[in-house]
Amino acid sequence: MLKDILTNSIYLALTSKTSETEINEIRFRKDKPISVLCNTRTYFLSENGICSNANQAIYASEEMINDIVFKACNHSIYSVNEQLKQGFLMVDGGIRIGICGEVVLDQCIKTIKNFTSLCIRLPHIIKNASLPIFNEILNNGDINNTLIISPPGAGKTTMIRDLIFQFSNHNYSYNVFIADERGEITCGNASNFIGSNFYDAICFLNKKDSFLLGIRSMSPDIIVTDELGSIDDFKALEYAVTCGIKIIATMHANNIEDLKRKTEFKNLLEQRWFKRIIVLSKENGVGTIEGVYKENLSKIYGAIIWN
Repeated sequence: MLKDILTNSIYLALTSKTSETEINEIRFRKDKPISVLCNTRTYFLSENGICSNANQAIYASEEMINDIVFKACNHSIYSVNEQLKQGFLMVDGGIRIGICGEVVLDQCIKTIKNFTSLCIRLPHIIKNASLPIFNEILNNGDINNTLIISPPGAGKTTMIRDLIFQFSNHNYSYNVFIADERGEITCGNASNFIGSNFYDAICFLNKKDSFLLGIRSMSPDIIVTDELGSIDDFKALEYAVTCGIKIIATMHANNIEDLKRKTEFKNLLEQRWFKRIIVLSKENGVGTIEGVYKENLSKIYGAIIWN
């Protein structure tokens, strides 16, 4: 966890006034104050813990940033280069480290070097997070194709982890396949987040190939995937739906109006393949359910807080 990737002095400062369970993310920017998002509020990190005064903050150095990256990859950048090319590293326990720096190009991205910024995002277990909307997804034994949308950091991945957990916990006999392109759903000690049964997963592979592989090899009833975005993602999803497979997916969008403006999504929206659309926000804390919508975008209900 954090203790394994941070220096002892930074870790002790970080946990002197708060615990890992309260921390959402930590940002290291070269020659800038270290910032900590804790319970949806942003603080600075001082030698005595989190604080509100930037003048007391510890500044991130190039050496500090490099040290975190090298610890996160067990001192072998080469072994994690496929992740690094996508701008992140996954660490045991489901921690995700977003990385900025100098991109090395040769027709495509070869790697990132000379790191300048890190965003360490910590996953959290919120058991039963999906229960307020679970009956909208499972309808008389049938699964509604479901899209969960929100801005970044509002609880999409937490929600789908708990949905998978609920299927496992209730012993439903569905074959769940997880197309986990970024490793955020299943990476680390996944059983703590999503249960130990009733799912198969492919990690760090694009959705197009993951869907094809999963459908051919695992005969899934449900495919769960995170962060739809590219045209290939939507084509893969269309293919799965025409094969009779149910979909639970997430996507970045602030609200329904924002979703309507996404041209890549237009075909799926017009054909009403998603029977339920769940909108999350941070309005009243991470995981606020702003609304549950039908395929025609009529609102069923909303503003529920599950944390």
